[in-house]
Amino acid sequence: MKNDSLLIETIRLAKKIKAYDIAVKHTANLIRYYNYETNTKEKGKTLISNTKTLLQFVKNKDIVSKFYFEVADLYYYLGEFEESIINYDSAFFYANNNVSLKGLSKFGKGIVYVDTGEFGKASIELQEAIAYFKKSKDTLNWINAKNSITILYGKNGFYEDEEQERNELITLANQYKNYPSLPSVYYNAAASANKTSHQKKRINYLLKALHANETSEYKNFFLPVLKLGLAAAYADNDSIAKSEKLIKEIELDSNFFSGYNESFYLDAKMRLAFAKKNYQASKNYGLAYLNKKKQSHAYEEIQEAEHFLSKIYKALGDREKALKHYENFTNLKDSISNVQKLRVLSYYQTLYETEKRDLKIQTQQRDIELLHTKDKLKTQWLWFGGFGLVITFIIIVVLRSRSFAKKQQILQENLTQRIMESQEQERNKVAMELHDSVGQQLMLLTRKANTLPDSSFHELAADTLSSIRAISHNLYPVVLKRLGFSEATQQLINSIDENSDVFFTTEIGFVDDMLSDDEALHLYRILQEVLQNILKHAKAKSVWVEVLKSNNNVMLTIKDNGVGFNFNKALKTNKSLGLKSIQERCKIIHSKLIIESQPNKGTKVKVIL
Repeated sequence: MKNDSLLIETIRLAKKIKAYDIAVKHTANLIRYYNYETNTKEKGKTLISNTKTLLQFVKNKDIVSKFYFEVADLYYYLGEFEESIINYDSAFFYANNNVSLKGLSKFGKGIVYVDTGEFGKASIELQEAIAYFKKSKDTLNWINAKNSITILYGKNGFYEDEEQERNELITLANQYKNYPSLPSVYYNAAASANKTSHQKKRINYLLKALHANETSEYKNFFLPVLKLGLAAAYADNDSIAKSEKLIKEIELDSNFFSGYNESFYLDAKMRLAFAKKNYQASKNYGLAYLNKKKQSHAYEEIQEAEHFLSKIYKALGDREKALKHYENFTNLKDSISNVQKLRVLSYYQTLYETEKRDLKIQTQQRDIELLHTKDKLKTQWLWFGGFGLVITFIIIVVLRSRSFAKKQQILQENLTQRIMESQEQERNKVAMELHDSVGQQLMLLTRKANTLPDSSFHELAADTLSSIRAISHNLYPVVLKRLGFSEATQQLINSIDENSDVFFTTEIGFVDDMLSDDEALHLYRILQEVLQNILKHAKAKSVWVEVLKSNNNVMLTIKDNGVGFNFNKALKTNKSLGLKSIQERCKIIHSKLIIESQPNKGTKVKVIL
């Protein structure tokens, strides 16, 4: 499309004859045109409010969904992330049974959370998007979503996993004819190379991105970003002439200076001025860039801007401001690192413990690409069934696809296990602080309250101390570290026995000498999860817990006489998170899990380590 006049006239006429479905459909197309083709995003923004008044008259809700999706995309590239998320949610709501639109809405929302550092939320949105793309056999968007997950690896510091995953994606994308987003895959690879100080890789990836962009349907959209990214890389590596040439090419484009591209321009100009030792100009560009990124809450770019400004002020001889920006950088770096971890851990804690959602960051049982390949192979089998050479080729392709799926599974399991281990470490730190610091202070307060005539102060202090201890124990069982697994297990059961109507029978042998700290912790968590499920769901009158040694094995057995359940069915429902958490912990400590249960016949859980 050379201009927008045809769309504008179509929309005008559709409104005039009250053909609202047509008017809204083409308004969505026009917003997309402004967003991707011309980079005149502000023009797209002016269409939104007037069009929303027409949505109530639109009969086809898929059109409403598509409109909200394009609006959400527009707000994302304008850096207005909150508005973007609201509109992605609306797009998902109106998609109804349109699996493709639902997947795209989840995918877009996941990308916003990636950029804002909400990694736990990003994980679940992207995994849900992948599930929808799998259902609709949309291999193209499956690759896009998997690319975003590789970005999550990088932002969490799993650079080796990220590189392995991305290399496989690049291979797959190259096999896919005219994959339009390959430039962004290379661009993200360059960003990670820059983080790990591999500058030759950084420049090489950006050159590959520009080459791939020549055949992309989003060529005009990607081109300024890629050129400016390469200009910044050249400036950082003393290739000043190359950097200047690229920036001048961009400045000739009158449509370039939009909200989304401006920050890339400021960054490149800042780095080029610094390389040319024009520190005053570099400072001005740097401050403008920092302000731009603060408006969009792009945390990594804010951190990088603070770091670069510290270098600029140092070169200017202003040590005070150099130190100020460097302190901002280090504080952001530390806080972002902690916030990222806490966000991820908070997500997983909620995911595993509330049982309100299915575990979406788990291993995919079968890849969309594998399904896509199988469908393709069926056709090839019918067409070339008489040729042995082709049959051999088909077998090789299937085996390679299965190998790819297996690698994906291992990567996902490793990431999940690492995050669970980090979660326990953070719980331990918080629990110890509560127990040793806050707990000790409250204990002193309780003693002092004993000397006061008003007993209510003593009761309040004692209750608070009890609550702190309970929270501390839930976060991390201090007794496990100090008394060992066997004694901690007995105390846990005694505590539950005292506070419930369930009758407990135990046979707890001493197994501490056979367990590492990690094994003891995960086994204890498994016991907690099983007992919690019994109390919440089983309606049991009695429970038997047994911990025994057998040869080189430690065996934990929990039996109840409750209502039981259908094990296979439970794993497929939204209430299976407790079971999946148990399964994951068993994988981490390389133990065998056996669950026997039938409705109205009780349940037996056995872990052999």
